Amino acid sequence: MIARHLLSLILVVALMPAFAADEKKEYKAVGAKKCKICHSTDKKAGTHFKVWEESAHAKAFQSLLTDKAKEAAKKHGIEDPSKDERCLSCHVMKGSPTPEEGVTCESCHGAAEGYLKPHEKEGLEVAVTLGMKPLKKMSPEDQAKACMECHKADPLNEFHKEFKWEEYFPKIDHSKATSPAVLEKRKAEGK
Repeated sequence: MIARHLLSLILVVALMPAFAADEKKEYKAVGAKKCKICHSTDKKAGTHFKVWEESAHAKAFQSLLTDKAKEAAKKHGIEDPSKDERCLSCHVMKGSPTPEEGVTCESCHGAAEGYLKPHEKEGLEVAVTLGMKPLKKMSPEDQAKACMECHKADPLNEFHKEFKWEEYFPKIDHSKATSPAVLEKRKAEGK
């Protein structure tokens, strides 16, 4: 009996590094167009993509291409803001295959490679267990913290405005864009 427990303990200890490595896996960004497949119509998940597409987040990279941005960047020794990591770190999704999309779904919800397929087939709850950040389920304080990763005072950004969550979050809140069918399903499942 002791040998059996000892064998079990050895097996658990031996497998721990494999599980730990999997938990820390860095997933790749897939780009907003992958999200658009389901999030562009009420016939599927809803019209979230349209809310994003009309937001300043979708135009964040393009803003770096303006003469105004280039002029401001030069004052800080930045030759081209559209190629400088100090600017790109907040104006595009890190590792995005399509940086011209700007601040995408994955900028807030996390790189989707690890949760996209299960999210499509099994929904939000499963995607969250696989790494999707559920802003909808976060407190306003935690949502604001996520926003503040970029919306913070920065000496390089002369365009920065004080971030007021109550004012700015409603501009990008797309929770009301969820399709009625998805809402009904969640209600029936008690979620």
